[in-house]
Amino acid sequence: MLRTVMSARYRRSFMAGVMLMMMFTLFGCTTGVKKDPGLTDYEAPTIPQNVVGIGKEKAVLLTWSSNTEADLVGYQIYRSTNSGGPFTFIATVGKLAAPTYLDNDNQNGLVNDQYYYYKISAFDTQGKESDLSKTNAIQARAGLPVEERPPRVVNIKVRSSRDSVYIAWDKVTGARIKGYNIYRGLSTSAGGVQWVSSVPQDTPGFIDTSVVKTSAEQYTYVIRSFNEQYTESENSDPVQVTLRSGDDTIPQAPYDVAVSNDTDPVISFHKPMFNQNGTPIFEGNNPTLDMDAYLIFRANQNDRLFSLIGIVEDNGSANLTQTFKDINGTPYNLFAVRAIDRNGMISDMSSIVTQSSDADIPAVPSGVKAWSSTSTEAGIKLAWSASKNAVSYNIYFSTVADGGYTRFVTGQPQWTETSAYVINTYPSSFMQNPEKKGQKLEFGVPYFFKISAVSSSGKESELSNYVKAYPGGLWVGLLEGEDTLWEFDNNGTAGTIANSYLVFNSKDYTHIDYYSGAGVALLLADTVGTQGNGDEYMFGNTSLFSTLYYKLPSPTSGSYRYNVYAYIYPHTTGGNWRIQIRENGVLTTSLLEKDVSGYSSINKGRTQIALGQIILNSGVEGVAIRMTAINAGAGGGANLFFDGLVFVRVP
Repeated sequence: MLRTVMSARYRRSFMAGVMLMMMFTLFGCTTGVKKDPGLTDYEAPTIPQNVVGIGKEKAVLLTWSSNTEADLVGYQIYRSTNSGGPFTFIATVGKLAAPTYLDNDNQNGLVNDQYYYYKISAFDTQGKESDLSKTNAIQARAGLPVEERPPRVVNIKVRSSRDSVYIAWDKVTGARIKGYNIYRGLSTSAGGVQWVSSVPQDTPGFIDTSVVKTSAEQYTYVIRSFNEQYTESENSDPVQVTLRSGDDTIPQAPYDVAVSNDTDPVISFHKPMFNQNGTPIFEGNNPTLDMDAYLIFRANQNDRLFSLIGIVEDNGSANLTQTFKDINGTPYNLFAVRAIDRNGMISDMSSIVTQSSDADIPAVPSGVKAWSSTSTEAGIKLAWSASKNAVSYNIYFSTVADGGYTRFVTGQPQWTETSAYVINTYPSSFMQNPEKKGQKLEFGVPYFFKISAVSSSGKESELSNYVKAYPGGLWVGLLEGEDTLWEFDNNGTAGTIANSYLVFNSKDYTHIDYYSGAGVALLLADTVGTQGNGDEYMFGNTSLFSTLYYKLPSPTSGSYRYNVYAYIYPHTTGGNWRIQIRENGVLTTSLLEKDVSGYSSINKGRTQIALGQIILNSGVEGVAIRMTAINAGAGGGANLFFDGLVFVRVP
């Protein structure tokens, strides 16, 4: 019999092939995508893809595409201040359909305008983690984008004496600007500066007396404006200054100081001619070139506390007078000027001037009150005490406490608590939001008022302290969109607010910065249709013994009427919703049904929609509400930004 003999080399190759086939049979191929999560796991998850970092206020928002492994547990977040590392673990994020992570350094806040670098890994149930060494780092800059920040401070002027630094800049305008932060350092750039003080919006100047008086160091200053949320602007251009030294001659104070009767008063003054020791600064019309600049100060009549508001550079030898225009004050403020020479020596304060004598300036109104009117729908009433030297009063209006006041009505008599005057509409000259001009005031949000007094010669006092009130009516009930008793029915599967999210700030939702209650309910609908088929947001039910409904005052006999309003924020992702209001209880009557559109081609602020009027007969204790997503808007979405419903009883 013939026998084929296999060489040792080929026997080894044959056996290796057999073993490889057995491994494939037992475990399958271990390259590519995991086939069966129930088998032993020899693979780590793939590296997360499409990682993006978006700057937020003192934070970075990270987003990325979700991994598809069946045994995925979540993600690990790593951060560094250098692109090459080292990278430090900072957080774990669970498995999500659209994973995100907001890095604010555990509420401590990142440093705005600083770049950070991130890597994200995925890990599974076996504890295997994607290869971090093969993961590309992404770069992100903390802080809001420039277009979402307050305007930048410009035109900074700085002067120094032997022991202080004087800084002034152009006022940053805007209804929501609150003030300025001043930063100081010893470098020649904006890096390494530290906060030293803050000043209000209408006082664009600062005197730094905390500098080291014997120091020859060059100081660097940076100014940032900030808004009501304390979000800061970008850095101003840095300015440098060194404490002065030189001769000891101190200039006399400027004289012949006057203020014009303009809306933006102009302060004029004559330059000093002599130093305090009697030596001349000017010989004839030619100065000795020793004068450097003039410091302008302003105070109000009540406290007479002067603040630096401007620096005027000396305009040369051909001029003995100079002027300064104050766009922040009124002619009835108090003004004064000081001179500073090139050695940093500063004069005393000039004489204090105002437009006229105190006897002719009306006193600032006091005892100002505001409250909800019960006789007029959406009405607010005001009252104040009479002011000395006043023959009439002006009323100023705003939707925010600080800044942005619009002159509402002028030439008014004194309003008292028994006066019939009521305010229930926006001013016709309202420029904070021109779409609201002349419209009815909105329920659930406060409005702010200041009063000025006017004399017989037309001189106007400074504005009073603000007062605030909410629009009223015979009875006003507000059902907040974020109330925890609302239920979201996701196409037949009920759950408490399962597809509703509370949003409440303008960092992520730019026009949701004015709302009632704790915030705005964002209703996310993925199913549209008729009632019972589309996603629904419901308050109350119609079971026989249920007390879960929105309670309204009802009469013992007869009926009460209520006007009903909805407050929404039209949005590019919005859709059409049907609002139905029924009496409480089973087999009850539908009182009102209205379709509202939550869509707009541009995102808008709080919008009032009149739904209509309901009538409550005696014995009806309240209402149940059902809101149904009926179809998508023109943008393809069916969401709704919902602030709440308001019920206003009418006579």
